Amino acid sequence: MSSSVAGLHSLLLAGGVVLSGLLGVALVRRWARFGLARRAVLVLASGICLFCAGSLISGVELAITLPTMLVIGLAGGLALNVSTTVLQQHHGRFGPAVLTLANAAAAGVGLVTPLVVGAATALGLTWRAALILVVPFAAAAFVLIGRQRAVPAYAARPAGDGRFSVRGFPRAYWPATLAVVCAVAIEFSLITWTPDLLVERTGMSPGTAAGMVSAVVGGMALGRLVLAPLARRFSSLSLFLVGVAVTVVGWTVAWSSGSVLLSVAGLLVLGIGLGGQYPLGVAMTITASGGHPDRAVAVLAIGVGLASGLGPFTLATLSDAVGVHVAFLVVPLLAAGAAAGALVSRRRSPVPG
Repeated sequence: MSSSVAGLHSLLLAGGVVLSGLLGVALVRRWARFGLARRAVLVLASGICLFCAGSLISGVELAITLPTMLVIGLAGGLALNVSTTVLQQHHGRFGPAVLTLANAAAAGVGLVTPLVVGAATALGLTWRAALILVVPFAAAAFVLIGRQRAVPAYAARPAGDGRFSVRGFPRAYWPATLAVVCAVAIEFSLITWTPDLLVERTGMSPGTAAGMVSAVVGGMALGRLVLAPLARRFSSLSLFLVGVAVTVVGWTVAWSSGSVLLSVAGLLVLGIGLGGQYPLGVAMTITASGGHPDRAVAVLAIGVGLASGLGPFTLATLSDAVGVHVAFLVVPLLAAGAAAGALVSRRRSPVPG
């Protein structure tokens, strides 16, 4: 299939994340954070199974895989939104550090994914053998969430009538949200289309190039491990801006080099810089929300969903038109947007960020 059709799956996945933002506050109000998180991981596992099975039905694959991507995005978005809000609220001023550490653990799990996809492809097992591994992870999450039902942050429900609304946020909230959206667009664009860049620039085989995405994810895991203790001492804003600068340095090396070694090294540096931007950015948006964490994360999820879908889809469309190398010039533009959003949010905030 073409890059645009492949990107359409990412677009619908992102559409599900947008829905998680629109519906999340009302669902938390109904089932509490605990109840919603458990339901979300069950739906996620079921959606993965349906996606893999539907892709095997010749002639109607897209009629099954595309809408299933929407369901997977919805369930995954709801689970992520709840866990993010719980971690930040439960740990208070150490929230940014814990969010960063939790995302390091997540990146560590995700580190093996490109390797498994590459290995499965090379062995002729296809990507399905790798994707189905999400199911046991979801089962583990279901059990672990069940053990935390007595934690006040998990049992909480949103303040007010539980309706989704974009009104009432302080002025500092919106530029902080923009910063996270730009960072997420970079992350998803890289993870989705870096293999194509490596194939074109270095001549790698598609299977090997898919495995090399682990350099990005590994860098993100490493960056988050380093940032977690630093987030106890330095502001989220300062660490966020340093991460943007490191991201641009790594991108420059990976984008300009035709060497396999330099390209992978650039991707590793890029991942280190990118790693802290999502957890630190989320902490900034919750802090800037004026005491509405569930609503803040729900609204942010819409932006994240749009970024995670439109970023790779736009890059895919540009790749079809001008080539993947030129299309990757969107990365430094998004990095500039992330830095600008964080700085404007800090300027509008009455409290140090």
